[in-house]
Amino acid sequence: MSEPPRRAADPWNETTITAAEEAGIRELARLLELRGQGEDQTAIRAAYLDLLQIAPGERVLDVGCGTGVVTRAVATRVGPTGHVLGVDPSPTMLAVAREIAEREGVAEQIEFRVGDARALPVDDAAFDVVLAITALSHTTDAEQAIPELLRAVRPGGRVGVFDIDPESWIISHPDRALTRRISAAATDIITDGWLARRLPGLLEAAGLVDVRVRAFTPVERDPTGYYGSLAPMRAAQAVQAGAVSDEECERWLAALRVEQAANRFLAGLTHLFIWGRRPA
Repeated sequence: MSEPPRRAADPWNETTITAAEEAGIRELARLLELRGQGEDQTAIRAAYLDLLQIAPGERVLDVGCGTGVVTRAVATRVGPTGHVLGVDPSPTMLAVAREIAEREGVAEQIEFRVGDARALPVDDAAFDVVLAITALSHTTDAEQAIPELLRAVRPGGRVGVFDIDPESWIISHPDRALTRRISAAATDIITDGWLARRLPGLLEAAGLVDVRVRAFTPVERDPTGYYGSLAPMRAAQAVQAGAVSDEECERWLAALRVEQAANRFLAGLTHLFIWGRRPA
């Protein structure tokens, strides 16, 4: 009888990220900032914040804020009369977020607080807008967070969730069969890799109205960018899950390096943005 497949840990899950060594979390923080500064990511962030119509003076909650890439972008929109609260389970991530906010001169409008998406440390109806950006798919029992998002937003306020669809991973690689195995294994490592597909229904069931969905697919050709860094991580996760062998992983990475050296590298991932309004 064959052994059941192993379940590797999602490195972005709240239990993993709070238990990890500080050096490991700071490496994840570096990747978040690298992703956030990508040309496509910057344009996409502006687009979904535009869809939420965030205005000067508003109060905004960023759930699972990480290093505060989105928190800082929101702070520039709400201006000195507004306020942004970033909540994250990792004190180390929040320490990085504070450092960067200070450096970029937006710390006055931002507060960071340790907290869990499933039990937000905020008052009822305290915010005009509530965001969760690439956070819920990495949260255990993430469906418990949906009512919390609506609880935190005022009647008539807006909720927006931007999350990954990991099975949509795009990468240019000559070995299709091995790439598919690595992709499937890495997808299954995500705590809830299909959450984004279910979010419109979950948000409507929780009471959100005027729910809409838009897909965004950032891609990169620079092998030193975020998706270039993500590819070896995905291959290593596939080994950890028992989906590929060490030898297969190294063979796949060697072929990837050839693609990169020949300027044929391309990688990306589709994200879904789901947003709506709490009834007044």
